[in-house]
Amino acid sequence: MSTGAQQVPEESAPAPALQRLSELVRRVNSSTDTADVLEEIVHGVCEVLGYGVAAIARLEGDTLVMTAVAGPDDVRRQVLGRRTPASEILDEFRQADRWGILRFVPHGRMDNARLTNAWIPDYEPIDDPMAWHPEDALYAPLYSATGRLLGNMAVDLPPDSRIPSRHERELLEMFVVQAGLALSNAQQREQLAEQVRLGSTVKEVAQAGSQPGLDAILAEACEAVHRGLEATQVWMRCYPDEDMSNGVAAGHPRPNPSGAGAASLRADLSSVWPNPEPVVVHRGDETCDRLPASLPKLQEMMASVGADSVVVVPMGVALELLGYIVIGFPGTRGPLQPAEVDAVAEIARELGRSVHSARLLETEQRLVSELRELDRYKGELITTISHELKTPLTTIIGHAELLGEIHEHRSVEAIARNAERLNRLVQNLLDYSRVQDRLASVRVDIDLVEVCRAAIDLAGMLADTGRVTVEMTACCEPVTVQGDPEELSLVVDNLVNNAVKYTRPGGTVRVEVECDPTWLRIAVHDSGLGISEADQVHLFSAFHRSSNPEALSIPGTGLGLAISRRIVESHGGRIEVESVLGRGSTFTLALPRVHPAVA
Repeated sequence: MSTGAQQVPEESAPAPALQRLSELVRRVNSSTDTADVLEEIVHGVCEVLGYGVAAIARLEGDTLVMTAVAGPDDVRRQVLGRRTPASEILDEFRQADRWGILRFVPHGRMDNARLTNAWIPDYEPIDDPMAWHPEDALYAPLYSATGRLLGNMAVDLPPDSRIPSRHERELLEMFVVQAGLALSNAQQREQLAEQVRLGSTVKEVAQAGSQPGLDAILAEACEAVHRGLEATQVWMRCYPDEDMSNGVAAGHPRPNPSGAGAASLRADLSSVWPNPEPVVVHRGDETCDRLPASLPKLQEMMASVGADSVVVVPMGVALELLGYIVIGFPGTRGPLQPAEVDAVAEIARELGRSVHSARLLETEQRLVSELRELDRYKGELITTISHELKTPLTTIIGHAELLGEIHEHRSVEAIARNAERLNRLVQNLLDYSRVQDRLASVRVDIDLVEVCRAAIDLAGMLADTGRVTVEMTACCEPVTVQGDPEELSLVVDNLVNNAVKYTRPGGTVRVEVECDPTWLRIAVHDSGLGISEADQVHLFSAFHRSSNPEALSIPGTGLGLAISRRIVESHGGRIEVESVLGRGSTFTLALPRVHPAVA
């Protein structure tokens, strides 16, 4: 029987219906309480359109749940909360006649099993083709704008117990449209809230990476995931760098079981890595292709915390598997939605990056600590050896001087000369150790012009012996800088002494003191051997000696310039060199200028 072909006179919509629809439109567009809106819609269908029963079911997963019912109290008690598989309703839609967006299933067409579970009005039908039969059904599927099923509206006991006219169906469709919009708005709000919730959880896990140490990172991440995903239990494990022993592990609210299933889970994940997809395991699963070895232990872990399912996701960076995350969920929660699975995968990626960064930081800190220990040991070794050498050298030099006064012999002169050379080496080693370990020194006003003059006087004997002329010019007097007098004198002495030492007889060394508003400079020019570009690269390294055979023939320790640079840098300055092999060198010492105080 197809009653959809019945023709009825056109009627105008009654004012109460239009007024109620106008109010519904306003409520649907402004209200955030979907349950209240749906209740108002079904009551409007009954009160304004005259239907005896109206009900709206909302789709939850694969089930339609009756959430709003208008009609007699006994009907409401029977129908409200009823759960029906969506597949059954879709089957009925396929059997129905299409009345626009409505679906009409006349009596005799519905499956008997379905009739047994449905609510059927209790009255005797009359023999009239337009009369409403107790087994007739009128539905309206509720879809989103993208065509996704959101729910279903059903009505019964139409006005005058007659099959609704075309005009009555159009009025009903208006209420159906508002119900669909209400569910669509609710779905959009829920999706937005879900995105915010999942995004917030991912952000919290990312922020956990700022915690000091892997233990703190995993502990905070566990709490964030447990709270954000409403999980029963969260476990995380980070593998050690090199061996197979237990790594860092954390759990919330229960601690991570000590190694339970860790080895088998690592073997399973290693066989599929770098596939980062989460794996969902239910308590009743007997097989799992991706986790065959660890499935029994996972089942035990689920039982121990009352979880109905777990999600296992590996975490790592690039091709390196760093660990895993196990998240347990209760059976009342429902299946994981695609957005939640994506969020779990993103959480694993964020945690993998945090673990990788934390490991790099720990490695860096360990290496720095080891280097500091080595440097400390080196300094102690140099100081100890130097002090041990200093005492016998002093004795040797003293006795050599006594022998030289009594016996003028070449052997005595050689002993004295080489003992003095060793003494200078030991002194340089002590100076190098001292400036390496020194954190701060006394700062007083120093006249650089006087420092330069003292250095020239000290090198005077060496200059006379080598027939080298030493000149000095200064922009003004005094040229004052703040620094350690002993240390800066050592630097200038070293620069002037080197210039004289590596200048051939007849050559010239020129010392210039210059200043500008920012810097004070001492430039030491010589016309000596010069330095090759290759040697300039390592010039200020400790124990470096020139590759020039002529320069190597001149005694030296290779420590003077290394000591000088360390002292200058500790004063906030710099030391630079310009040199051409065979044409001389210029060493420039630059120090920050100290302006005189204004009286």
